[in-house]
Amino acid sequence: MIDPDQSLHESHPDLGLLLTGGSALIEAALDGSTTLESDVRPVQVRFVPGRTVVVQYSASVSTRGEGKRVETFVASTGQTIPAQTAVVSHKGTAIAVWVAAADPFLPGMRSVSSPRSAGQLLEQIGIEANDVTVRRRAYRPGRRAVTEIRTATARVFAKTVRPERVAGLQRLHTSLVSHAPIPASLGWSETSGIAVLQALEGQTLREVMTTDAPSLPPPANLTDLLRTMRHAEIPARTRPGLVQRVRDHASLIATITPTLSERTHLLARSIEEAATPDTTRTIHGDFHASQIIVNRGTVTGLVDIDTVGSGEPTDDLANFLAHLDAVASATPQSANQIMNYGAEVIRHFDGITDPRQLRLRVAAALLGYATGPFRVQEHDWRAATEARLARAEHWLAAASPTST
Repeated sequence: MIDPDQSLHESHPDLGLLLTGGSALIEAALDGSTTLESDVRPVQVRFVPGRTVVVQYSASVSTRGEGKRVETFVASTGQTIPAQTAVVSHKGTAIAVWVAAADPFLPGMRSVSSPRSAGQLLEQIGIEANDVTVRRRAYRPGRRAVTEIRTATARVFAKTVRPERVAGLQRLHTSLVSHAPIPASLGWSETSGIAVLQALEGQTLREVMTTDAPSLPPPANLTDLLRTMRHAEIPARTRPGLVQRVRDHASLIATITPTLSERTHLLARSIEEAATPDTTRTIHGDFHASQIIVNRGTVTGLVDIDTVGSGEPTDDLANFLAHLDAVASATPQSANQIMNYGAEVIRHFDGITDPRQLRLRVAAALLGYATGPFRVQEHDWRAATEARLARAEHWLAAASPTST
């Protein structure tokens, strides 16, 4: 029997090299003062077949005079990399390797990767920098990062993007802040690509849902939150909707798991054939429970607004439900209360949009979420991918005229 990993890596050598050869690549790129102290573990993959592979790793290293620390490394092929980035050659393939704090596309990372540099950043915007700590909350190599910065008296989030995009992010925050409960921008730098954002009080809805006795907001709060954005002057930009992205998701799943090819392409075709366009309005674009801030059972905030733009409102509702479905599967100890809350939300959403189109788009969103186990390199990502595909098929079946 052919090993599916071996088959995938032989079909896509760059992917195989970066997933299995991370230690050698990183060791070749390290300077003489730093030593690799552990095996390198892939923790995130961005794979565009035939074009790009970007793999993020976690590893323990030691530097003379500083001791051991856990570091985040990245290896990439298929991109034009800025100068001053280490490049390792393997059988004619150029592989760029960098540490997250020195991301060549995100120059602002250096300013938020240590307490000292983060403290200097805070002082520039008038925040006293005492007892500074930093925690990287999200990182997409070459694209964006979110870093939580705490002091003895303050807490903020630094969002780091490519410098050419930070002005647009700042304009978006300025346009929305008087309409929607989003974080205020406390300062920004076009040179570094950093926007320092207010920390909102409360927990994410996802965090609340997985507690023992959750105080959850009424479903109407969710749609009220989305309506707050509709009257803001948003820069004209449209991103592909859930239905428009199903072919790309199906193609990726078919590439990484050929045994699921027929099912994924059938699912994508079925969604496309049954979907009808929705009215275009301002939407969040990535609306889910980890983006919603809740305090004592009331929605108090919305974060990560980079994706706000023109789109189909039903996409936001569907993405929220698909995310609930995925979270319930990932947290079995909380699954019942999450699904019970989901049932309440569905009843509310059904009253404001076409129930069949809603379920079709939930299926489309879950097809996208089915790429997640591979992207984060779960232990048994193929089984997890198939499980999410089965949930997408379930929602597609629920969209049939006889089911709603």
